[in-house]
Amino acid sequence: MLNWLSYGVIGISKYVSPIIFAVAIASWYYVVSKYIPIKKNYRLLIKVAAASCFGAGISPLLIIIFSGRFVSFLSSSMNTLQRINDWNAFQSVLATLFKGFSITGGLLILVMVLLFVVKDAKKLIFGILYPFPLFAAIARINCFSEGCCFGKMWDGPFAVKYPPASHASKLHHLKHGLVSRFEVSFPVHPTQLYIVVAMFLLFIMLFIMNRYKISRNIIAGTMLIGYGAINFIIEFLRVEPLLYNFLTMGQFMEIFIMILGVYTVFKVKDCEIRES
Repeated sequence: MLNWLSYGVIGISKYVSPIIFAVAIASWYYVVSKYIPIKKNYRLLIKVAAASCFGAGISPLLIIIFSGRFVSFLSSSMNTLQRINDWNAFQSVLATLFKGFSITGGLLILVMVLLFVVKDAKKLIFGILYPFPLFAAIARINCFSEGCCFGKMWDGPFAVKYPPASHASKLHHLKHGLVSRFEVSFPVHPTQLYIVVAMFLLFIMLFIMNRYKISRNIIAGTMLIGYGAINFIIEFLRVEPLLYNFLTMGQFMEIFIMILGVYTVFKVKDCEIRES
């Protein structure tokens, strides 16, 4: 989407996206380092980071499997791999895979690993989850700049129109009668910005709870419940495929995240998640 600031002459998104994610990760790391001695726990942190990447990468595959498109996905993947004949083509494939990563899927797998899989990792759960809404808020700014994860058509307050050849314009041309995909899209819900604002507010709430010395298991559980509930609600406004004409894959994952949040509040003891 940002490429249209230069009329496509300069690929602005190519340079801005890494910066946004670098800021998101740096902000997360800054807060994490205040509550977790990095050098002392670097082995555990490597394991949970690997688990998070695995979850973020596998969640789109789960969507494909449950939606019954696995065979067609394999076929198209093989065709794509056969077309990789230079470095630029390889970069294009990597960019496509990266866009398919899911923050929600990564969080779900990460929490499961922290709570149930990696020994002694439970003590890191507060330090990792407490700043997560801040990371999610900054990362979602990139979703808005890329024009992905957009909302359903809506001509009300805060509605936005995406530029020609955007993801929204392509969909509206194919399914909603837009004259051409090279026209400005119909107005839609800016769901990415809804999440950005909601995640910042969630982080502020957690910050206040921490300042008032609320038990850390309650803060971590509140983060999971809040993240799951916010994204579950906003998902109804997004253009996402339904599984079995019921809920989106993201909403199923968010339900599990909320369940893990309730578990953290009532079953995990505060002393268990204090690194010290």
